[in-house]
Amino acid sequence: MKKKGFIAIALVICLALVFSGCGKKAENTAEIPASGEVLPPVHAEIIEGPSEPQLPLCPLTGLPVEQEKLELRPFAVMIDNYPSARPQSGLMNAEIVYEMPAEGGITRYMAIYHHQDAEKIGPVRSARSYFIDAAMEYNAAYLHCGGSPEALQDIKTLRVDSLNELNGESNYWRARDRKAPHNLYTSTKLTREVLKAKKLDNEKWSYSMNISTEFVNLEGKTINEFVIDYKQNYKAGYQYDKGKKIFFRTINGVRLKDKETGTEISTVNIIVEKVGSKVVDDAGRLDLDNIGSGKGWFLTGGKMIEIEWSKESREAKTIYKDLKGNPIKLNAGNTWIQVIPDYATLEFKE
Repeated sequence: MKKKGFIAIALVICLALVFSGCGKKAENTAEIPASGEVLPPVHAEIIEGPSEPQLPLCPLTGLPVEQEKLELRPFAVMIDNYPSARPQSGLMNAEIVYEMPAEGGITRYMAIYHHQDAEKIGPVRSARSYFIDAAMEYNAAYLHCGGSPEALQDIKTLRVDSLNELNGESNYWRARDRKAPHNLYTSTKLTREVLKAKKLDNEKWSYSMNISTEFVNLEGKTINEFVIDYKQNYKAGYQYDKGKKIFFRTINGVRLKDKETGTEISTVNIIVEKVGSKVVDDAGRLDLDNIGSGKGWFLTGGKMIEIEWSKESREAKTIYKDLKGNPIKLNAGNTWIQVIPDYATLEFKE
């Protein structure tokens, strides 16, 4: 009897609590305004269950990358820029692209590939010493087809891991729609297979482009277009797109496109280094004063500031600082680095 009495009392108390709450509005229920639209609950933003893990950021672009690709060793590819080699393939897939002068007034590219894939890269051309200096900053494997006597000696002396097509490396092929020497190509897939077979894919590397997690709005001049005149009827330029916040690449005023997809080549960040230069042989090959320090410019978000660059040794990383001595911060995305000789001229248009 005592047990039944206890249960009866408990039921009475529960019913009293339920009915006393009916006169109050529940705190987390939806309110219905006069329009009839149902408003979301106060805590609707709270998601139950485990959240999606955030991907790590690529140190070269600041963009998310899968964990298994984060440790991939970068590799650098020498890319032809002779008129017969245009348009090139795969430049749009590189995280970083260097442009430096070669003999004859024509420039050459070196594209750095980390985690993005490219089915076709090229045309691949020969090595130059100052490009090797840049590749060593990333401890990147160096892809080329032959090279100047100085560059080939540097590869041996500096113990640079290179994949030279003239040595019969299997990551290259010749295209039939172009004439040699402007028809040599490679790909990220074939290159990584060869690097793995040679046990060169696990080399450690450490590099950061000092990329901001928030959009960088430089306190500098507004630049809508600028042109670097390398003489010999060769003008490399950029046109800014305010809506997309990117610079489109141009050659002699015409936007450069990827040969395979027709996509216009663009970049988020542009770094310009001004260096001294001199001719070193009868073939007209150059030597650039890329070790030491000098002046330059940094462009992103349609703005430009003057900077200073410094590089202590061939293997050392190049440091970029504003005129107050602060390291520059890049916006997330790809970067083009223009190393320009003292004979080149620049034209900026606001």
